[in-house]
Amino acid sequence: MILLHKGGCGILARFCPSFRGPACFFALLVLAAVPCQGRDEGPAVLPPSKWVTPKTFARPTAYDAVDPSQDYRWLLSERQINAQTDEEFVHVAHQPLTSAGVQYGSHVMIQYDPICEALTFHWVRLWRGTNLLNRLEPSKIRLSQAGLDTENLLFSSQKTAILLLDDVRVGDIVDYAYTITGGNPALNGKFTGSVRLQFRQPLEHEATRLLWPASRRLYIKNHLTTLGPATVRKGNLIEFSWDLRKVPGLHPEPPMPIWYDPYPSVQLSEFRSWADVNRWALRLFTVTNPPSADLGRKINEWRQLAAPADRVLAALRFVQEEIRYLGMEDGASGYEPAQPSLVFSRRYGDCKDKTLLLVTILRALKVEAFPVLVSTRRRQELAELQPSATLFNHAIVQVNLEGQSFWLDPTASYERGNLTERSWLNYGCGLRVGPGVTALAPIPPCPVEPLTTVTEYLNVGDLNRESIMKIITVAEGPDANRLRERYATTPREDIERENLNAYARLYPRIRPTAPLLYDDDERQNRIQITEFYAVQGMWNRLPDEAYHHCRIYSVNVDDALIKPEVSLRTMPLGITHPVHQIFRAQVSLPPSLPLDTSRITIRNPAFFFQRTVALNGAGLILGYEYRSWSDAVAPEAVPAYVRDLDSATDALGFTVTSL
Repeated sequence: MILLHKGGCGILARFCPSFRGPACFFALLVLAAVPCQGRDEGPAVLPPSKWVTPKTFARPTAYDAVDPSQDYRWLLSERQINAQTDEEFVHVAHQPLTSAGVQYGSHVMIQYDPICEALTFHWVRLWRGTNLLNRLEPSKIRLSQAGLDTENLLFSSQKTAILLLDDVRVGDIVDYAYTITGGNPALNGKFTGSVRLQFRQPLEHEATRLLWPASRRLYIKNHLTTLGPATVRKGNLIEFSWDLRKVPGLHPEPPMPIWYDPYPSVQLSEFRSWADVNRWALRLFTVTNPPSADLGRKINEWRQLAAPADRVLAALRFVQEEIRYLGMEDGASGYEPAQPSLVFSRRYGDCKDKTLLLVTILRALKVEAFPVLVSTRRRQELAELQPSATLFNHAIVQVNLEGQSFWLDPTASYERGNLTERSWLNYGCGLRVGPGVTALAPIPPCPVEPLTTVTEYLNVGDLNRESIMKIITVAEGPDANRLRERYATTPREDIERENLNAYARLYPRIRPTAPLLYDDDERQNRIQITEFYAVQGMWNRLPDEAYHHCRIYSVNVDDALIKPEVSLRTMPLGITHPVHQIFRAQVSLPPSLPLDTSRITIRNPAFFFQRTVALNGAGLILGYEYRSWSDAVAPEAVPAYVRDLDSATDALGFTVTSL
């Protein structure tokens, strides 16, 4: 399957809920926007525009070397862009080398938004030896609604044109070309995009050609490359071209930090500065109508609250909980928020809709508030990029109150607590939309970090008796938000069954003795879960052992220590951060052999780990703690990180040996 995405109607800058993760990616190209009408007439079949000069490709011979792990060989990836006419021509040629390559390479799928774009096929053909076989049959082109992201509750008018190719065989060359015309009017005629210079698969020939009006300024910024474009002046146009041959494949080394992009690329933008982007955003985040009567009455209710912080909290909870998350993002609405009164009346909106509604309410309550555009993926790396309107995928609200700044997420439906208990991702920076803004605003790390503490009360019976176990899990901060969402969206019996099966992997003969207890302290944003179990057969002995032993598992800390699959790296290692997990066990024991009570402490620049053991009469008190310090480890520091991680893993769990 070939999936090529050219975006000009906002889907590439899709706004999404932070608690579900970003649902968007970097725009390969957003053409200068022109006012457009709905073009939902289906793809056309025409020759390319006269300004297009398609490239040819060398057809491989039987003697050409090929990686035996490859299912297909990429021969040509060509893009030609005319910024003056809002056209992008795409030409691709690849050769399936195996039956799997035929399976995945005999479909042409092209995404576009008929609200703002028109799709034109030029040719779809197969080269088989010296024969050229036409496979472009307009009656076989099917359109599907590609813009239905039910997981993230985002809906758009984007469609996918699908053409299934008949009789594709191993060794054939699939060669096709098309043009997408149009752009998003929300960008107000501004151009932004990028040129990817390397891909996961090897590529024989990669070419990008951009025709640019000489009267307009284009800003070019390289990422992990020093390659500059060849530049030629042709009348009132400047031609920029990037042409690469024999491009090797680049395999990423997972896991990587979410903000790290290993692929060399060139960023293109018509925005000179963040001041330009801010002026663009100000136009979108402008309230054109006064609040409706219903919204006005609700604002008056909040005015009756005595403390400003209580007014902010009441408005925030209303927008988070009463305005459900749903994005209808057709054309310009992929960037432009709906008016607050409309969002209030229909009771749904995406992050930018909910952000503008909350800002409008807070300003009516005389609270200083600003929309802030952020990237859940690029995070602090935004500051290293050329300013552009398409770099963001989320919107939050900055509130300045009584000398403090709060960065509030109106899409965090399961968040609770006072303002000081509210949390945000470590975005690093964002664009605060407001008059006179000329730079990205630094967003400080959130002082409210996740914390989960598991305390296990274990009465270990003798060899023939059941052991009694009570487990109390306390989640705070973002961990409480995640746990609250799980309990709100999953039947209780399913949770109890999942928890039981998780413990059964450690203690196969475990059984519940009482229903799970759930207690939610919403004011402190703290959840406590209590579980009750009995375990038969805690003591085990192998045939060649003289003594029985039982094992106590530091379950949540065990899960936090994840060894990377790739340790010898050229790319940074990504670590889940922030994470803070504590496990405690109070164990009542029958007589046993002497216990190892040594303390183990490991301090790595990326994490902290500690194990403590103490005796309490006939009992045992265990303590385990893991806390991350960073979301990334530099390649040269990974060997030391892995050694420390191995040492921490060796210290996990505790074995007691019977007399």
